[in-house]
Amino acid sequence: MHISKQTLSASVVGSILLIVLCRIGSSAGYAIGQAKFGNIENFPYQVMLIGKQLWRKRILCGGTLLDRRWILTAGHCTMGVTHFDVYLGTRSVAATEQLGGLALRSNKFIVHERFHPETAANDIALVKLPADIEFTSRIRPAALPIRHSMDQFTGKSVVASGWGAIVEMTNSDAMQYTELKVISNAECNEEYDVVTDGVMCAKGLKDETVCTGDSGGPLVLKGTQLLVGITSFGPANGESGGGCERTNIPGGFTRVTYYLDWIESKIGSQPHHHQQQQQQQHHPQHRQHHIYRDDNLI
Repeated sequence: MHISKQTLSASVVGSILLIVLCRIGSSAGYAIGQAKFGNIENFPYQVMLIGKQLWRKRILCGGTLLDRRWILTAGHCTMGVTHFDVYLGTRSVAATEQLGGLALRSNKFIVHERFHPETAANDIALVKLPADIEFTSRIRPAALPIRHSMDQFTGKSVVASGWGAIVEMTNSDAMQYTELKVISNAECNEEYDVVTDGVMCAKGLKDETVCTGDSGGPLVLKGTQLLVGITSFGPANGESGGGCERTNIPGGFTRVTYYLDWIESKIGSQPHHHQQQQQQQHHPQHRQHHIYRDDNLI
């Protein structure tokens, strides 16, 4: 999802979010610049979601396993989707059987009641699996940051992972990951004007970023499986060009600590004591030099 200061408009399908249309066929470039290929054993919480839309073919998103039944993803990953093919415990579609992974189908998901695709507000959703799953060395849930609910994580190293591809993907495309650093919302606000309390931003030191197809995927604290963000938006291909190659531009993530109460209210997860407002304004005040557009969507 991309919302640069140079570009901003009001149509949903091309705007803020980082979704990629999938045609499992010819390959294309990867979304995470200078990323490394990851072993699923190191990312057992990582989920691949391939959504079937009414008006499109398929879309690719990531997700994070929360428990035996629920997956956390971005709200914009559900737009127009009738069902998801869900892949767990695998580094690629082709390797699912070999690695003992799971391939399930789900048509049940919950989107935040105040999700607004034009501003990326409340970009969060939950996908419910059709049955409880068994955990293995390659399938394990991430931890929610319940004890860190007041932490902004500014300056902390984080890791983003996913299968994002710029145009298309193949059955054998492997998961990648990259290290980023969390920046303050004030700094991120210099680049985007949709930064609210429910948003976290992170950027790479060199050529690392998230991009098309990484939407909905996890952002965890480096060296842990503590989930702090959901991939939401990034630099757009606007008049200024560059798009995902503009890796000095931060990516935007849904801030998980802001939505702990919302998550608990839907899935009944472990109780926590930090209470706060769980919804943002639909229309943040936009600066005149920042135009929001549809092709910002990851």
